[in-house]
Amino acid sequence: MAKEQSDCLILGVTQKGNKFRPSDWVDRIAALFASFTAERRLQYHAMIRPVIHQGLRGLFVAGSLAMADAVAYDFVMEFAGSNRLQIVQLGQHMTDPSSPTYELPNVA
Repeated sequence: MAKEQSDCLILGVTQKGNKFRPSDWVDRIAALFASFTAERRLQYHAMIRPVIHQGLRGLFVAGSLAMADAVAYDFVMEFAGSNRLQIVQLGQHMTDPSSPTYELPNVA
């Protein structure tokens, strides 16, 4: 059984500080786990969603996803690792899941 992880933010910047391409990678990954509402609006998954942090687009990943859907969690984290993206550990349950995109507090 998977262990619950800390919430994290995957930034669109490599560990060397270069901007990651393609620039729409956040939207592509978030859309994989999104669904459509009855009103035909895209609704992001509460555990994997686009965010803006200090002017940079990124992907919020809830640590609880590791237990809820280990395959999805591993997919996203392996994507970040294989592309050497910066990952910021946020701690446990740091965000408001009711907001589609939001500014996170400074976590540097």
